[in-house]
Amino acid sequence: MFDLIDECGKDLMQCGYETVELENFGVTSSKLFVDSKRKAKDLGFDQGHYFIINAPKLDFLMPEHRSILKEEFSDRLSFLLKENKVGKRSKVLFVGIGNPSIIADTFGVKCVEKIEIMPYSRKNRYFKIIPNTFSNTGINAYDMIRLLVGWCGVDLVMLFDSLATTNIGRLGCSVQFNDAGLTPGSAMNNFGLPINKDSLNVPCISVGVPMMISSKSLGQKKDVIFTEKDAEGKIDFLSEIVSEVVQELL
Repeated sequence: MFDLIDECGKDLMQCGYETVELENFGVTSSKLFVDSKRKAKDLGFDQGHYFIINAPKLDFLMPEHRSILKEEFSDRLSFLLKENKVGKRSKVLFVGIGNPSIIADTFGVKCVEKIEIMPYSRKNRYFKIIPNTFSNTGINAYDMIRLLVGWCGVDLVMLFDSLATTNIGRLGCSVQFNDAGLTPGSAMNNFGLPINKDSLNVPCISVGVPMMISSKSLGQKKDVIFTEKDAEGKIDFLSEIVSEVVQELL
């Protein structure tokens, strides 16, 4: 199982995969619409719209990327919100997937922490939760989210998560957006339950950043999970931009 759709090992060009290189720093924007059950089965990914922003020079030029990434993130999320008929009056549940005690797994946690809500206002339309991991709570994130979707009457679930990659050069340098939801821990063989429109009956938009890589992807026999030494800095940087964009659009 793979987290990033362009690492699934299939010929995505035949499926309509497109990549555009932007003007600065080698940043690219890719998109793929998995529009049939057959295509979903072939790729191993659920139906939906997928966008990936790659910023290979983010390690060296982080501040310089801010305005470029913010514009790209805003464009992708705007499309997904419009496609799923989510507007300024919609109720939204923000979910930070991940283990708060492991730095590389805190992208989702940081995003949700930075999104401001107005819990004491009658006009509040935002709800947020950080479910932690099944190994720490004994409760599947899906079960928590399912209960809250019904109780809060939300129109959209927006998920944020740290992902796994098979390419060490993509750690903290790619961001994937989709409206297909996600399955927590799927790339690390820790299969949770799918969190998507089919399972919750509301649209599910997912934002993920690859922050972990298995040693097996690096040619090692022993399976150990690695991240990079500046993981915390990248997570803080990207989660700040994502949370800003989300609040501006919603």
